Amino acid sequence: MTNSINSLAGAVLVLTAMLFAPVAPAQQDLRATLFTQTDDALKAANEARANILAPKSYGEAVRYYQSAEQKLERNRSIESITKDLDRAAQALRQAVENTRLAGVTLASAIQARNDAEAANAAQYATRLWSDAEDRFESAAAKLEDGNVNSARSRADKAEAQYREAELAAIKANYLDETRRLLKEAKEDRVDRYAPNTLLKAENLLSQAEKALTENRYDTDEPRSIARQAKYEVKHAMYLAATLKPVRDRDVSLEDYALSTEQPIERIASALDLVAEFDQGYDAPTGAVVARIDTLLKDAYELSERRAQILDLETEIGQLERKLGTQSATLASQEERRKKFRQVESLFGVAEAQVFTQGQNVLVRPIALVFPSGSSQIETQYFAILRKVQDAIRVFPNSTIVVEGHTDSFGSDATNLKLSEDRANAVRTYLLANMQDLSADDLEAVGFGESRPVANNETVDGRAKNRRIDLVIRPK
Repeated sequence: MTNSINSLAGAVLVLTAMLFAPVAPAQQDLRATLFTQTDDALKAANEARANILAPKSYGEAVRYYQSAEQKLERNRSIESITKDLDRAAQALRQAVENTRLAGVTLASAIQARNDAEAANAAQYATRLWSDAEDRFESAAAKLEDGNVNSARSRADKAEAQYREAELAAIKANYLDETRRLLKEAKEDRVDRYAPNTLLKAENLLSQAEKALTENRYDTDEPRSIARQAKYEVKHAMYLAATLKPVRDRDVSLEDYALSTEQPIERIASALDLVAEFDQGYDAPTGAVVARIDTLLKDAYELSERRAQILDLETEIGQLERKLGTQSATLASQEERRKKFRQVESLFGVAEAQVFTQGQNVLVRPIALVFPSGSSQIETQYFAILRKVQDAIRVFPNSTIVVEGHTDSFGSDATNLKLSEDRANAVRTYLLANMQDLSADDLEAVGFGESRPVANNETVDGRAKNRRIDLVIRPK
């Protein structure tokens, strides 16, 4: 099965190359006309990791897509090419749908795979990773066949193998490599230039070794500490190489200070901003972060629009035959957009993020923070929850799902329970303060650490993952 995984991965690269391969102008125009819809479906499938989570339907799509490409190169009939592309697009849409089922049914194995991948298990624990990949592909294929019990059984075995691979990779990639780097740093007298950073690396290495010994079944925190230890020793070596010319007076302090401004200037310039340092780094850094936040939100909304377009394309034929229904649909969509903008206007940038999810609206109150390990809502957060109530009232004929999420630190079971408790705390608060909201229309669900929106390897990323999401679903 490893060969089939490699073949499928190769197919992904082939398809990507096909999208950008140089072709004759006339053929390029024809390709753009014929392939656009299927290429959009392919991008959506790749973003959903359908090649991993839905290998059978994705593999079928690959075969039809490649067949269409070959027919185009050989100047076969447009009807024949279109037929293959339609089949490819249909298989890709089915693959995306199958990834949603896999995301729920195989959630634990997927999380274990992500963790092993983050530890570079494919490189540092090759055999264990390969065996786990075989198991997981088999589980995903069984799920596509409708054999849920067999899929779960195979996924459980894959999960155990991924965890073994992750642990082996952590030890090889981080602990052993960090020890080697520390020895090299000491030989190079790095402690003369970056003693505090080097000491931090040594302390983190000790913490990681202890954590791996004590928390055999929870590798998230040890992996993060071990990765940080490796980073800090490399950081110390870089600092030593950078500061040595300053200490030796080969570079002036002013030149060194000016050189530290250059990276921020380049980033700001790429974002069409002007970086000015007369008041220090805070102002340009804040402007860059604000622009990136805007771009991330735009990217999310673009992805949602692409998914909506793919869904609507299957209904265009019916809508064209029913002009009245089409007009009503367009009017309804415009009304939803107005309500969405109304909800957006309720919150400041630091209070909440508002997204669309197909027909649904997701409100993420980032200003709502729970104490560590607690599900108690503190009084200073009542104000943001009042705005959440106002947002819910914009969509009166809806059901609300309160989702609780955590970062990856701590056991899966503990995090799942904590996320459920926090979601239920918000649900209880809303019911107590919204007489116009029925208990039947308000659901609380905990997802634990299974649905991160940011990198769990960073402090800021973990903070973003410890969140409450409210999904407003029109009835």
